[in-house]
Amino acid sequence: MKQFLYACVVLILVSCSGPRVAYDYDTKTDFSKYKTYNYYPDLKTGLSDLDTKRLLDATDKALAAKGFSKSESPQFYVNFKSQKYQTPSRTGVGVGVGNGPISIGGTIPFGRPDQHIQLTVDFIDVQKDVLFWQAEADATQNPRQKPENREDFFTEIMQKVFSKYPPVKKN
Repeated sequence: MKQFLYACVVLILVSCSGPRVAYDYDTKTDFSKYKTYNYYPDLKTGLSDLDTKRLLDATDKALAAKGFSKSESPQFYVNFKSQKYQTPSRTGVGVGVGNGPISIGGTIPFGRPDQHIQLTVDFIDVQKDVLFWQAEADATQNPRQKPENREDFFTEIMQKVFSKYPPVKKN
């Protein structure tokens, strides 16, 4: 019984985890010089128009909280790329037959596949036209979310994406 409860707790913690984010950046960049931003002129997020608006609103709020201001003559552009994909459902029922050294078992999956969104965020220096910072976020998205929950979904992703900006350089 203890093992079953332990397995349930682990399953709940894993299924409730937020977006996973990976970062990359140019180590020679002076991040303190960037104060103003705007979106890449030919922005194509790969999302629906409504989700693009939610994403941009969440980005504006997250960047404002970091002290950036949106400008018509920005120091850097923000660009997005997205991709949606599905993975098999992680819910299932374990079945086993036998006792001792001769036994067989398996898992019978049920439920719908998990819908994921992978979002890449690029910061591009306007004057040099070079990428200087990038984040890749991966999150599970419920395709039947209510509009308010979709706003929260993008807000959570962008807060996590910008939580490690600017990068801390280790000596």
